[in-house]
Amino acid sequence: MDLPYSPRPFLQRHWRTVVALFGIGLDVFILALSFFLAGGIYLQTHRVENLLHAYGTLFTFSGVAYMVAFTIFGVYRSLWYSSLRSQVHCAGRAYIWSTPIILSVVFLFARNLSFRPSFFALFLISFPTVYLCVWSVVRTSSETLRHSRFGRANTIAIGSDPDFDRLLKRVENHPELGYNVVSVLRTNESTPKAGVDHEDVRKVERLLTENAIDQIVFSSSYQLNGSFRRLEQICRDNQIAMRIVSPESDLLFTKAGLRDIGGLPIFTPERVRLRILKKIIKRAFDIAGSIFALIILSPIFVAVAAAIKIESQGPVFFKQRRSLGPDDKPFKFFKFRSMRRGAHSERDFLNESNDSSGALFKIKNDPRVTRVGRFIRKYSIDEVPQLFNVLKGEMSLVGPRPLPVSDYRGIVKEDHLEGYVERRTQVKPGMTGLWQISGRSDLGFREMVLLDLYYIENQTLLFDIEILAQTVPTVLFGKGAY
Repeated sequence: MDLPYSPRPFLQRHWRTVVALFGIGLDVFILALSFFLAGGIYLQTHRVENLLHAYGTLFTFSGVAYMVAFTIFGVYRSLWYSSLRSQVHCAGRAYIWSTPIILSVVFLFARNLSFRPSFFALFLISFPTVYLCVWSVVRTSSETLRHSRFGRANTIAIGSDPDFDRLLKRVENHPELGYNVVSVLRTNESTPKAGVDHEDVRKVERLLTENAIDQIVFSSSYQLNGSFRRLEQICRDNQIAMRIVSPESDLLFTKAGLRDIGGLPIFTPERVRLRILKKIIKRAFDIAGSIFALIILSPIFVAVAAAIKIESQGPVFFKQRRSLGPDDKPFKFFKFRSMRRGAHSERDFLNESNDSSGALFKIKNDPRVTRVGRFIRKYSIDEVPQLFNVLKGEMSLVGPRPLPVSDYRGIVKEDHLEGYVERRTQVKPGMTGLWQISGRSDLGFREMVLLDLYYIENQTLLFDIEILAQTVPTVLFGKGAY
């Protein structure tokens, strides 16, 4: 007798989220276990009420601090595919960086936190020990689920170029990536630009009817030239995910410093819109974060405004019409003015000096930039007024970077991105994103769009926090800014 509802399809579709939430819950349990273990050794008691009465505040503070650190270092975002060794390495970095901060705060508020050095030392020693033991058992047990193909999506793999063989080998060697390849379709290698022919399309349609297919994965050097519209339509009609593996993925995500793609998909053409609850959470995070940042940065805000007015004539703020795509509705974008007055009218004379590519216009030694402007650009201080855009709901703290409307005239067919740039409009533009933490002006337009498409496909609150955390050192060291 068939049950009216089975949780398996839901778990397969949201496997990454389920694993991340499981990881967070398990780590909270490990923290509690370590805490009570230390209490049992130090106080010679295992009574929960006694331990919480004596050290409840200390446990709460340490637990929150460690969970935030693990999130920032990307432990949970890479948990669904990473090996135990990789997970322990990532968690170890978070532990090493956060423990001195926790100790400093604990010593500063020792009386309020009921601090006992011997007890806390036992807790700090027991936590990584218990963490390694518990996760070793969990990882060993999870191997059974992987071999039973649980959490793996039935996949049709399509391709012809050398990257396709690399894709198949990686999927076979790493079942934890979640791809159960049920059929392999090799396209005509002699004419790769032709894309998928009529016979290939018929094969795909037949496979969809014969198997419970969850997604189609493409691997091709020509995957972004718009030649796969027919398969896109098939995927939309059958509510199947279509993923495209880019040959630039290894290079791009080495620069981005991310660990969660394993060299696999970075772009899904058709993705279901973010759920209402997810949007509400992201909006609440944006409002709280922007208000907090404005309060903290208010002294810098005043100092920069004064410096701009003293150095040159003109307004403090620079306003410009920007958007995420050539057909997206533009909005008024705020920045601190970093150029001399009337600089925009001089741009046509500087087009030949452009150091970027595609729709991006960047000059390393732009003669229009003032001394104050050069400083605030280097450390991204000129971007601070965009916090007002975030409060107004026009932008988000994290998202694809909006470009001047006029810059989209620079899109060329050689980018193989016409028809895909508008995908960036599925989310709000952001103050920071993968492009910023990956080198900003050191990357061209094509690389920026590919990174944005990956973010759209994988956007979560945890991902946003990780990007924001990586933005801080990028800003402090002025990486890729000019």
